[in-house]
Amino acid sequence: MAQNCRAEPSQALSDALIRYARLDYARAHQLLGPLADQGNAVAQEILGFMYARGEGTPRDAAAAFRWFTLAAEAGRAEAQFELGRMYREGLGVAADGNTALLWFRRAAEQGKTDACNSVAELYQGSSGIPADQTAALAWFFRAAERGSAQAMYNIGLHYAEGQGVDRDEIEAFKWFVVAHAEAIGDLRDGAARARASLAERLMPMQVQMGLVRARDWMQTHRADEVH
Repeated sequence: MAQNCRAEPSQALSDALIRYARLDYARAHQLLGPLADQGNAVAQEILGFMYARGEGTPRDAAAAFRWFTLAAEAGRAEAQFELGRMYREGLGVAADGNTALLWFRRAAEQGKTDACNSVAELYQGSSGIPADQTAALAWFFRAAERGSAQAMYNIGLHYAEGQGVDRDEIEAFKWFVVAHAEAIGDLRDGAARARASLAERLMPMQVQMGLVRARDWMQTHRADEVH
């Protein structure tokens, strides 16, 4: 009997996820509501997204905040990140940089790469958080280690401008090369421009040094990913 009781919510969640994936938001919402009320953190998280995006229901920041809070407190990394974003931007709740930082850090500790970037950005002096460029750089490094091209680009900016680290244009060039290799779209274009601008100022030997550093970094970290 106990096994059947456990199986029913699991099947209901599976059905809800299938409906959600098929964009049948109305039915997904119907299935997720009771599960979320019973404390299912996955259902709570998805309902948070549905209310935040207006999927099968009118957009409702306050409802999204409620469901994300419950899921975040239950340990869901995506919900923790979204909750941090809501506190940072004042969506469904009064803006609070310190609380945003707390939730971003919790999500980052669970491996959420975007959360590492968000922590770093707050430490650059936004949302009422005092600027700490050394801390920002450390968090960008964490995100870069996890493959974030945006973080790689931001590290390049830190070295180019001497923020939180001694100014080093060769190291900046390296990071712009790495970012360009990993990025897509506008970020890739931005990395290409930054790389070209530095290349015009550096000596040929310095450019070569930067390219070697970039190659070594990418080979090392791609090897780590394979293992």
